[in-house]
Amino acid sequence: MLGLFFGLVRYTEMSDNAMDQVQRYYKYFIDVQIMIFVGFGFLMTFMRRYSLGAVSLNYLASALMMLEAVLVIGATQQGFWNQKSSKIQIDIALLIDCSFCAGSGMIAFGAIIGKATPTQLLWLLVWQVPLYALNQHLVIHTFKALDMGGTIVIHLFGAYYGLAASLMLSWRQPLHGLDHPKNASSYLNDVFSMVGTLFLWIYWPSFNGALASVAPESLATATDAQKMSQFLCIVNTLLSLLGAVLSTFATSALVTGRLSMVHVQNSTLAGGVAMGAACTLRLTPGGALCVGLFAGCVSTLGFSYLTPFLDRTIGLGDTCGVHNLHGIPAIIGTLVAGLASLGQHSDYLMYGTGREQLGWEVLAGGVTLGIAVSGGLLGAWVVTALNLTRSEPMDVSELFDDGPWWEGQRVEPLPVSSSVYLMGASTRRDGSVHPRASVDFSKAGGSHYSHRRAEVALALTAAGLPADPSNAGGMPVATAFAAASGSVHGVALYYHRSSASGALTTLPAPAAAHLDAPPLPASQQQEA
Repeated sequence: MLGLFFGLVRYTEMSDNAMDQVQRYYKYFIDVQIMIFVGFGFLMTFMRRYSLGAVSLNYLASALMMLEAVLVIGATQQGFWNQKSSKIQIDIALLIDCSFCAGSGMIAFGAIIGKATPTQLLWLLVWQVPLYALNQHLVIHTFKALDMGGTIVIHLFGAYYGLAASLMLSWRQPLHGLDHPKNASSYLNDVFSMVGTLFLWIYWPSFNGALASVAPESLATATDAQKMSQFLCIVNTLLSLLGAVLSTFATSALVTGRLSMVHVQNSTLAGGVAMGAACTLRLTPGGALCVGLFAGCVSTLGFSYLTPFLDRTIGLGDTCGVHNLHGIPAIIGTLVAGLASLGQHSDYLMYGTGREQLGWEVLAGGVTLGIAVSGGLLGAWVVTALNLTRSEPMDVSELFDDGPWWEGQRVEPLPVSSSVYLMGASTRRDGSVHPRASVDFSKAGGSHYSHRRAEVALALTAAGLPADPSNAGGMPVATAFAAASGSVHGVALYYHRSSASGALTTLPAPAAAHLDAPPLPASQQQEA
């Protein structure tokens, strides 16, 4: 990278216009940088055992992606198609574009955080940059879609790239998502995460309008729509964000009966995502507010219902819920931009009619989805199946934990109940051990795991169950997490009576929850 910068990159020649560009762009550049390095970093500190990785790997990966983006996006915009010069010329507008690329990478990071090694993470994000540059050129220059705030090229692309990579990383891995005991927050972690949320919320109008200004030398020939562009970006985005805050709190209270920090930390930002593509259009204030109200409500419902459903059915582990904060609101925003174009003057559009603009918006969204999903699956397959670096795969106990990567940290042992579940999940019906669902009880905990196995066996024996990790029927002996009611030695045992045979079998906590099967009272567990 250093050699390429020496050989290919130059500062742009602006002479008297240098100060004009600083005044035009630098404030917005700083706002975007705060969002990338502070907002996204602290937003992801909600996990109680992965806060160091959330802030610091966000820091490292964003810096790496920005430098790579200078080369790749610079070459794409100035060389491959436009043939402006033989050298990449850096100006502040290009640096803002590179920050947007890093932002897309941090969105993808949110889907795989805690499940990829630092090496896997960096290779996935390095691979994302050329795909981002290609997709950006197609959406903005080839399709001429409305997307000043990056709803399509940043949020839609980053979310589904990360989700596809997460699906591949989580393939047939136990406790890859919501069921992992470390994929949980704490009081202080939620407070730190809210710091990230507030930074993102405050600076989002700058994010959407950073590149919407008109150069001073072009003001004489600019249309009214071009002159109003940055103003519309700011007010439309702010009204949408305000609406998302109100609808998120209301929907969270209606759905859960109380307020959920997961909803507040994430869904309150959905209005900024949903407004990104349409922010330069002359919407009414009520229309902008309506977009935010709808996006916040849909995002909150996604966290409550869609994320657990996808985690349970297809194994899609979405650590930070980027599907609900970025993916679904980006789809909404793409449709909002297309539909709002139907009533706009042609000066506000890239095409002569709103119907044409709607068609190209939908095409841009579809192509972005295709590139993101295929690119994410391919990248994750390379870092897992091919594993060119020959790095050792993460043990289940190391997921969502800073212990393996930071000096002075240790891997927190899994609860006894999780150990029981993993012992059962690693055993096939024929008694063999599943190669990708096993857990190494000797790893990352020294002799602790041998004691943990003894505790598991003791707990099962005390409950009148075989100490073997699978029962006679081949079903895994699984448990709820420690400290649940009706426990023996900290292991809560759930039972379900088969309607066919009438036999009592053990079920994992998630399955028991779906069957509304409470744990047996302690007095009845020995009999069972």
